[in-house]
Amino acid sequence: MNKSKFYREGYSAGKAAGSWIIDGNTTLETCKRIVQGFDDGDPEIMDMQPSPLSGEFAGESIKELFGYQPSSRCLDLFESGYSDGFWSEVIGSAMSQIDSEVTA
Repeated sequence: MNKSKFYREGYSAGKAAGSWIIDGNTTLETCKRIVQGFDDGDPEIMDMQPSPLSGEFAGESIKELFGYQPSSRCLDLFESGYSDGFWSEVIGSAMSQIDSEVTA
């Protein structure tokens, strides 16, 4: 697996995890709080993001997840992609809910 593939795989996994955060039952107030908290770097909001490689996959080692032991650089790329994908999905979904409320 090349290094850019680690980022892409992390991004995909992050988007999937982010899709669980906002749904049809999420209030407009919550969506606004998430967007503002993300913009402000509020630790309470930023802590919503799971850590993809530490404790999230109980019982699986990193070697089991990837099929071999990737370098630290590759793992950093995966985590960076995961974070970008997670927040892209969460903020995009929150903004969509906010925009639909405003135009309603």
